[in-house]
Amino acid sequence: MRVSLLALLLAPGLAAAQAGDYFARVDLDGDGRVSRHEFLERMSFAFRQMDTNGNDVLEPGEQHLPDAGTITLAQHHERFGAQFSRQDADRDGYLSRAELLAPPRR
Repeated sequence: MRVSLLALLLAPGLAAAQAGDYFARVDLDGDGRVSRHEFLERMSFAFRQMDTNGNDVLEPGEQHLPDAGTITLAQHHERFGAQFSRQDADRDGYLSRAELLAPPRR
């Protein structure tokens, strides 16, 4: 599900306005680039919405997939932190608009 969610959130082909709106929602400080912290904050939005008991653990009953395993917020951050590193093509520690909106790298 995490990879599917990322693919949905970073899908190419969004209308320019939607892409701009998405970038603005992730670029929390408005400096025109996305830090690892900003990326993890945005990628954790859905996690926090699903974590109904607020214990920083998504248990199977809190997820939309019947066979989903348990995942902690720390594991979630680790996975999306790795995705951030893959998306950061120029290795400057930030995602540009183009890097953020590019298809997910593997």
